[in-house]
Amino acid sequence: MNYYQEIHLLPSPDINLSFLWEKIFKQVHLALVSNKLSDNRSVVGVAFPEYDADKYSLGKKLRLFAKNETDLLNMQCEQSFKHMIDYIRLECIKPTPEQVNGYRCFKQVKPRGSKEKLARRRSKRKKEPLAEALSHFKAFEIEKINLPYIKIHSATTGQRFSLFIEKQDLEQPREGFYSCYGLSKAATVPSF
Repeated sequence: MNYYQEIHLLPSPDINLSFLWEKIFKQVHLALVSNKLSDNRSVVGVAFPEYDADKYSLGKKLRLFAKNETDLLNMQCEQSFKHMIDYIRLECIKPTPEQVNGYRCFKQVKPRGSKEKLARRRSKRKKEPLAEALSHFKAFEIEKINLPYIKIHSATTGQRFSLFIEKQDLEQPREGFYSCYGLSKAATVPSF
C-alpha cells in the first residue's frame, strides 16, 4: 500500500463521535462500492490508527490505503465529504512512509445470530421441524462481541446493523483484496 489519505473526525458538543463514524463510513462504503472490482472486492483498505479494543474505540482517525494514488483519487473524497466539512479534516493523499511499525489487518466480525435465526437455518438445512431445531439451541446464549463497531444502515436491505471491527497486528505485509467496507480477513495495511 503505497499511498494513503487520512480523515480526522471532529466531534462537537452537538455531534458525537459515533454519529460521525456512521456518516463518514457510509460515504466511504458508497465510494468503495462505486469503485469496486466486478466481484465486490476493493483495492482500497481502511485503517483505524487510534483503534483501542479495551476501550471499544475506533478513535478519531480513518486512513484509506491503496497501491496507486489513482485508486484514492477515484474515491473522490473531497466531493463525498463536502457536506461534512465542519466535522472532518480531510488531508491530501500522501505516499506511505518507508519506515512503518508493522502491519495490521482490520476485519469484520459477524455475530452468529439469534437462537430463532439459527434454528430456522438448521431446520431448512437439515429438513427437520422448526420445533426440533429450536430444541437443539435450547441452551444457546446470545453471543456478545466486545469489539469497536460502527452502526451501518444497509441501503440494500434497509436494516441497521453493527459492523464489528477486529484488529490483528502482523510483522509482515499480506497482499489481497478488501471488502466494500475496506476490511479484509487477510490483507494488511501499514501501521505508522
